[in-house]
Formats: sequence, C-alpha cells, structure tokens
Amino acid sequence: MKKRFILYCGVIMVAAMAILASCNKTKTVKPERKAITEAVYASGYIVPKNEYKVFALADGYIVAKYKVDGDSIKKGEAIYKVQNNALSARLSASRSSYDLVKRNTDENSPVLADLKNKIKSAQARYKNDSINYVRNKNMFAANAITKSQLDQAELANEVSTNDLKSAIQQYQRTKDQLTVDLQNAQSTLTSSGEDLANYAVASMMDGELYETSKELGEAVRKDEQVALIGERGHKILQLSVDQSDIEKIKLGLEVVVKMDVTGNKVYKARISKIYPNMNQSDQSFKVEAEFEDNYQFNFVHSSAEANIIIGNKDNALLIPRDAVQGEDIVEIKGLAGNKKVKIEKGLETLEFVEVLKGVKEGDELVLPEAK
Repeated sequence: MKKRFILYCGVIMVAAMAILASCNKTKTVKPERKAITEAVYASGYIVPKNEYKVFALADGYIVAKYKVDGDSIKKGEAIYKVQNNALSARLSASRSSYDLVKRNTDENSPVLADLKNKIKSAQARYKNDSINYVRNKNMFAANAITKSQLDQAELANEVSTNDLKSAIQQYQRTKDQLTVDLQNAQSTLTSSGEDLANYAVASMMDGELYETSKELGEAVRKDEQVALIGERGHKILQLSVDQSDIEKIKLGLEVVVKMDVTGNKVYKARISKIYPNMNQSDQSFKVEAEFEDNYQFNFVHSSAEANIIIGNKDNALLIPRDAVQGEDIVEIKGLAGNKKVKIEKGLETLEFVEVLKGVKEGDELVLPEAK
C-alpha cells in the first residue's frame, strides 16, 4: 500500500538548508533545528457507526416494501415482506398436526376415551373373577369342588388381574406419548412460524436505512444482501493502514482527513479502534476513527484520505533524508578525511529525518548523490 506523510502548515520545514560547496565540488549540508510532524498515510471510507448488512434468510419474492433509502428505522421494524408458498404450506400442515395431537391429548378425546373403556371392562372382569376365585376357594375348603375347578378359577383371576394392569399401563403410555407428540408438534409449529416470520425482513437495531437493493416483485435468494443499516447521523472513518506502519498506530492518535466529496476541507478525528486481523489481499490492517466534532455528513462510503499523526516536535535536529545512507548511516566531512557514523533517528517525513544521536549542529554531512 502506498504510504505518504504530511507536515502541518506552520511547521513546514524550509526545503533549502545551507549547502556548502568545497573546492572539489562535494556538496554538504548542516543539520538545523526546526519543527517536524510525522504522519502515516491511510485511505478509507466514511461509514455509519455499527453498520451491518441485512441478508435474506430464505428464498422468496418481495410482496411488500415498507421502507426506502434514507428512512429512519426501529429495532424489529419490517423492511420487506417476502412470500414463499412452500413455507406457507408447511406452516399450515404443522398447525393442522398440532391441532390434531392437542385434541387427542384431551382427557375426553376418542383415543383416551377408548382406552378408558378398556380399563373399565378389565376392572369389571377382574372384579367378577376375583369374587369367583374367593368363592371357589371357600367351596374347595368345604370339599364342594375339585382342585381342578379351583385352579381354573385362580387362572381366570390371574388373567383378569394382568389384563387390568395392561389396560392401565396402555392408557398411561398412550397419554405420555401424546404429551411428547404435542411437544414435538408445538416445536414444529413454532419452527414453521419462525421460518415464515423470516420472510418479514426486519431491522436488528434503531438507526437509518442507508440502502435497499430489492423492489416489489423481485426474487430474493437465501443469504442475499437486501439492505444496509447503521446508526443515524453517526459516521466514522474506516481506514486501511499498511502492515509496516500498524505498530505505530495507537488509540487516541489524531487523524487529519480530506474527502473528495468535500474538496479541500479538512476534518479532525481520533483513532478509536484497531483491528488485529490483516487483510491478505492488500497486506493492510483496518482501523476506525471517530470524528472530534459532530460533522453532519449526508453520505456514506465516500472515499477519504487521512494522515494519522504519529508525533511532532517544535525544536528537532533535522537533516535531509538524502543525507542518510542505507537505514541509519551518514558521512561527516572532516579536515583529516570524511567519516561515516551511525545515527539514532527520531521522527521522519518523506524529506527530513530527526537525529537523536550521532551528529550535532555544525557538522557538515556529505550528500551521497552529489559525490
């Protein structure tokens, strides 16, 4: 990503430093104390704060549009109504299934009434066989019947007892299963209703509808973007910073901004957020900046160029960038011969470098390109 630096007006350094020419035509320059401001260039856009894209959650057709671009919108308020006959049919079938299971769950439903009648019949048989068994036991004790007759009465009593237990258990199992079926039907009905509700595409926040991309009668696909929403009146800067500069960027740094749509007007902002993930396509990091004043922009996604102010000094010892060889070497002219020294750099611009250590005022630095 292309990088640029700026100097504030009023702190612009004089472009011409004292150039001394020796008899052998070697050009030199002396360090000077001047004001300097270092800045990192960043490009980006004006965007609404908390901007988010609205996507369709299922296929269908736009049958109603309630909002247009620029409208204010409330959380939960509908933007579109989308119709899909398949989901409507699914909802209808789910509702019918739920109603049927709910009727069957009622105590007076035909299913449970039939099982109750079976219990009553089993209870009657059990009561009759139980009385008959007791009677036969007494008769056998009096030697009035045979052992075989007593065994038959005992078997009949045991069978009717088991039949009664089975009838009661069948009733309870059926009732429990109907309760589970009712819960499943309720869940399916709710899910179908939610699916159909997704066709009322609504906002998730209070804000402004900046863009709509569908009109009445148009088809819409699942996961297709259909609108753009953000906070109303609150715009921020979204900038891209080259990976080589991201370590210099800190929260709260001042940002000087120009936009094509406003000409040469300059705006002030401050870094409010730094995203940690690098964009692989252009090797840059995203940062956000909040405007210092409540500027009223009536547009979004317009391009912006910004300079993030890294630092400034009023009385810095400066040398031309051309005097630096490699990363941090300068050549100092001397009577006994020139010598190369390593310097410690401070703030930098495209033209000048602040020297913290290595040279002093009065030193004559050889300009390599003039040798």
